[in-house]
Amino acid sequence: MFHVQPASGEPLYLQLIRQIKNAIATGALAPGEQLPTVRHLASELVINPNTVARAYRELEHGGLLEECRGGAPS
Repeated sequence: MFHVQPASGEPLYLQLIRQIKNAIATGALAPGEQLPTVRHLASELVINPNTVARAYRELEHGGLLEECRGGAPS
């Protein structure tokens, strides 16, 4: 669903934020739909889990995501 381009010059966490915002805006992510866990997405994208956590945290602070009990935001 998401992908990153390390050579683009844009920080990876910003790439994720942009893609998640776009998925929300286009309806690809429905309200309440759960995102992959930090570990799962980091493993899938072969990036540091802290990068995914930072993107999720910034989206939570912006009010676009809320964390569920299982640890994966929705």
